[in-house]
Amino acid sequence: MSAMLEEGIAEYSQRRDNLVVGIKAFADWLDRYQGLDPERSLQMNDLAEALRKDRLTVAFVAEYSRGKTELINALFFADLKQRLLPSDVGRTTMCPTEIFYEEGTDPCLKLLPIETRLRTEPLAHLKLSPVEWSTIKLDPSDPEKMQEELQKLTESRQVTKAEAEALGLINSAEDNSFHEDESGMVEIPAWRFAMINYPHPLLKAGLCILDTPGLNALGSEPELTLSSIPNAHAVFFLLATDTGVTKSDLDIWQNYVHRHINYHIAILNKIDTLWDDLRGELGYRAALNRQVADTARILKLPNNQVFAISAQKALIGKVREDAGLIAKSGIMSLENLLADKIVPSRRDILFQGAITQLAENLNNERGSLGARLREGMQNMQQLSSLSGKNRDVAAQLRENLVKDKVRYDATSEQFKTTRKVVQQHGEQLLDRLSENALHVMLEEARFIMADSWTTKGLIRAMRGLSENAIQRFGQAEKLSVAMQQYLLSACERFHREHGLPRMSIPVLDLTSYRMRMDKLMQETQGFCSDPGNLLVEKHFMIRRFYNEVAAETQKTFDLSAREAKRWLSIALDPVVQRIHEYKQILDDRLETIRKITDNVGGFQDQMVLIKGAIDKQRRQKAELDEIAKRFESLIA
Repeated sequence: MSAMLEEGIAEYSQRRDNLVVGIKAFADWLDRYQGLDPERSLQMNDLAEALRKDRLTVAFVAEYSRGKTELINALFFADLKQRLLPSDVGRTTMCPTEIFYEEGTDPCLKLLPIETRLRTEPLAHLKLSPVEWSTIKLDPSDPEKMQEELQKLTESRQVTKAEAEALGLINSAEDNSFHEDESGMVEIPAWRFAMINYPHPLLKAGLCILDTPGLNALGSEPELTLSSIPNAHAVFFLLATDTGVTKSDLDIWQNYVHRHINYHIAILNKIDTLWDDLRGELGYRAALNRQVADTARILKLPNNQVFAISAQKALIGKVREDAGLIAKSGIMSLENLLADKIVPSRRDILFQGAITQLAENLNNERGSLGARLREGMQNMQQLSSLSGKNRDVAAQLRENLVKDKVRYDATSEQFKTTRKVVQQHGEQLLDRLSENALHVMLEEARFIMADSWTTKGLIRAMRGLSENAIQRFGQAEKLSVAMQQYLLSACERFHREHGLPRMSIPVLDLTSYRMRMDKLMQETQGFCSDPGNLLVEKHFMIRRFYNEVAAETQKTFDLSAREAKRWLSIALDPVVQRIHEYKQILDDRLETIRKITDNVGGFQDQMVLIKGAIDKQRRQKAELDEIAKRFESLIA
């Protein structure tokens, strides 16, 4: 691995950790100076935990025997001086494999038996059920033993074609994608999915690697199509240099890769098959350039998104520390892409999202604190003007303050009506995104499909589900706009009549969830238009695909509901807080004047108290400004 890539991922990890520290510092500040608010604390903890657990996912996609696993070894694990994952000839990884690090969990290999494909539960549900998996402990201090254990990824089983069809691995008894042996048996993977928890520095920094073997595995495992690949931050699509783009390669590219990811690139592996002393360097370069150009044309990519490498020679070069072979392998171009483009892009998206969530809270707190400071200074100036004056002057000031408070209380009383309307709208908004609403939508979709578990029925049900979900997102956003207008009008009145600072109130934006439902609809249409699925009433496969769609829809709704709850707290809570704070300021000023009118000699005591409060607020502001600078430095 290049020093640049190592430094890029290390910086990504460090800045993410610093952001988590900053969030916790802000949460501590709020708890110290405003008292413990369980809902707000939970919100902050959720945000910090989401950042801490965030992973930068790179998916490797290709047909069998294109060298994905060897490339993973060369890119990320060459420092072990051997192959971490099995990639010998004839020993390819048979099942999708996810490689990551989970803090607090022992290194292990988890394997999901292929028989679980007979059930309809989504893979995401099975991942949460440890009893379903075979778990093998890994010992990082014994690389040879660990390598031996990971050979289980290549295990296969012999079954009849009928059994393979029942497992959804063969489209029909006439499918020739699996070859029968002399006894009429076919070879299938022993495992459906694998997860490797391994304490490698890159994985500890947040890298997650997804190895997805073969067109057949992609087509038969809906979660890969609906979730894993679309949610990856980059997809590396491998082809063989000597064969170029085959029909199965093109099927994978068109159905599973090119429309999903910002960073999807094609990699022509095994360029060493073109190395030929008789051809010479110029002849080799000309042949390679032709293959790159042809690949780019067929995949409809710019030439600079097609990389030519030799994963095997890269691994050998790194193990032997042969700089010349590493350079000739072309691996550094991929490492530079990861370091210069993919890692920074993920960092910026992640940080911008987190800081956007915090910006409104921070700005409102700073505005509120600034307003209290200004009021404190005005109060102090007002009291200073009373120095040496008689009791009648103080009494007159008190009378004026009473009038101000009466007017303010009247405005506050009117705000109660606004607040009630806003809260009612908020309840309606959350109802649009509730579990009950989702349950009704899913049941309606299942009812549509009940008598027709066909591709046609699946399309009809998914279209209705998608339209209902998008309609509910639109209704929620419309309610949020109405709520924003109510609150802005109320804030403007407090500003006009009582001088409170204006406040910014955002609008709920559910665009990303609407787009996710659109993508699910596209994936469903892709599944149903696949020639292997078209017009074939495979009830089992269609039911399982729909269950994955339902699981993804539920995830989308859960996230949108969480976003809506977060928005409600950001929109309403600061307004209510600001109104209460100003009321408290008026109460405090009245109490101060009362004490002075009751005891003119207490003037100096009150001045000392007010000055103490101002000094405390200045310290709070200095702390808050420092926290804000920390956030700003992270996105600079």
